Amino acid sequence: MAIIIDNIELDETNVEFNYAADFVKHTDRLVYLTGKAGTGKTTFLKYLKQTSNKSTVIVAPTGVAAVNAGGQTIHSFFRIKPSIYIPNDKRLRTKAEQQDTDKSTIYDHFKYFKEHLEIIRGMQLLIIDEISMVRCDLLDIIDRLLRVYRKREFEPFGGVQVILIGDTFQLPPIADFDQWEILNKFYESPFFFSSNVIKNNKPIYIELKKIYRQNEKEFIELLNRVRINQITENELTILNSKLNPTFYPDKNSNYIILATHNKIVESTNLTKLSELPTELKLFEAAVSGNFPDNIMPTERILKLKESAQIIFIKNDKQKRYYNGTVAKIKSINDSEIIVEYSEKNVTNVMTIEKETWNNIKYSWNEKDKKIEEEIIGSFTQFPIKLAWAITVHKSQGLTFEKVIADLGGAFASGQVYVALSRCTSFNGLVLKTRIDRNAIKTDVEVLKFAQNETPSTLIIQELNSGKADFYYKESRKAAKANDFSTAFDNVLTAIKYRNDIETDIFKRYFAAIVARLTRLNSYKRLLQKLSGDIDIINNENDKIKKENNRLLSKNEGNNLKITEQNNALKLLLDKVKDFEKINKLGDEQIIELKNELKKANNSISIYQKQLKEKETTIKELEKSLSLFIGEVELKENKIEELNTEVKRLQNIRWHQKLLGAK
Repeated sequence: MAIIIDNIELDETNVEFNYAADFVKHTDRLVYLTGKAGTGKTTFLKYLKQTSNKSTVIVAPTGVAAVNAGGQTIHSFFRIKPSIYIPNDKRLRTKAEQQDTDKSTIYDHFKYFKEHLEIIRGMQLLIIDEISMVRCDLLDIIDRLLRVYRKREFEPFGGVQVILIGDTFQLPPIADFDQWEILNKFYESPFFFSSNVIKNNKPIYIELKKIYRQNEKEFIELLNRVRINQITENELTILNSKLNPTFYPDKNSNYIILATHNKIVESTNLTKLSELPTELKLFEAAVSGNFPDNIMPTERILKLKESAQIIFIKNDKQKRYYNGTVAKIKSINDSEIIVEYSEKNVTNVMTIEKETWNNIKYSWNEKDKKIEEEIIGSFTQFPIKLAWAITVHKSQGLTFEKVIADLGGAFASGQVYVALSRCTSFNGLVLKTRIDRNAIKTDVEVLKFAQNETPSTLIIQELNSGKADFYYKESRKAAKANDFSTAFDNVLTAIKYRNDIETDIFKRYFAAIVARLTRLNSYKRLLQKLSGDIDIINNENDKIKKENNRLLSKNEGNNLKITEQNNALKLLLDKVKDFEKINKLGDEQIIELKNELKKANNSISIYQKQLKEKETTIKELEKSLSLFIGEVELKENKIEELNTEVKRLQNIRWHQKLLGAK
């Protein structure tokens, strides 16, 4: 079944795309994914976001790029204040020198709440989009923060898998003169690949080869020559043959001007809008929660008129338009905008619906132990902006059928390439100003770094090695959890990708597994011994219960005798009273009664003595009974603990017994 990402069906034959996806799914390797304009880098990012099972965080250097990628800016996620940082910067140390008056450490300059620390420590995959615009020192800061706060200082990026997506031949990082005056003492270039973490940990370099934006072979080759600044005089002449400074497009031709400076763009759009005789309409966005102006994908208040030229800035769910489609406003009122645009010589008319962009913040799910996306703000507006002209910088990632390129003021590396590569065909390109050779700039360090592309044969080797490492790691996790079946399956899978049986590392790993199984076997022998002890204790417990029952029966008999004696005493006392009543009957009777009373008193003494003896016996029996009950409880507790151990050991699976358990 075909996979659809952002309304685009994935090309299952794209080899490099599939390699990169495999590296993310089945390895922990550092990957740099690049490609010429229109090769599907953004689609790859969205594919990872939709399909990855790893706890993932997506960041980008700018607000708009972060919103489009569905993540956060680098500075907001890592709480990095705008500044420059050098290697061994005091702000990144974990401990201050004793003689240093400044005692501050990384923990003073970078403070995270408990939940954010959980996100950082639970992160498995970090995707950095538009990496070409990330400065070298910023990537080193990310590396340092992850090492320190994940408490894994000897692993690059603290053990997190990092995917870098972008094209260094396009827009470079921003490093003004003063900043670079400081940084150039420590770094070869402002680009991310000059960072220490990349120099010390070479990434898998994969370039997407298949271009989907253009299909004219000659135009693609011309763009590639511009990209690497190897354009010949003849090719430059062919390019400048598109020069037409006085070109004025037809009303419905939907050409868009790409210019190098904001002033040119703003002036062009305002002039064109004011020239229209139609009524100006204002459309205010609905903003909720936290959604700052600097990350808004279009204007908070759109100023539009009928016949105004606009550009769509988002793909339509119904596939009627795409990010970069240029159209004209056919009609407009206070609540509705109807546009028309041509596609393959067919005019389409449609009513625009509002779209919503979300500002994402990552949160930690303590229950499921995973990273989740939390929407902290939203921006709802018509997905358009005025587009008689846009800047080259804002055009990055967009596709146009007809372009008027105003590149006479090109000042940055890759700027000319970005502008020209937005156009789908050579025929749709018009140059407003001549492109001189010195306007085509490609940084020398970028050209050198491009030589590091990983060959396809080595990619397969690295992929298999990465998969082996991944499954060995999963095997170790399973073994620690005593899940030897899963551990064994993962070892077999790892061996399929890389046979390490004869290596010392594998032998040490196997020896550790054997040692663990030996310990389990000793536990089983202990269980057998404990089972015998349990039988003896159970027999003793039965004897104790029988003796206890006998004593209880005897105690009940004694209680019955005491009751009988008490009744006899009561009867005698009653007789004494009777004797006193008949005392008046006579001396003889009195003497006789006194004799009987004496006998009765003697009997009472005997009975009282017997009563005391019985009470003493009862106390001794109660004390014995209490001791027996205490012993019974101790035995029962021991029996319960042994039964629990028996059950645990009885749960050892058959295949574990085969590995040495008896």
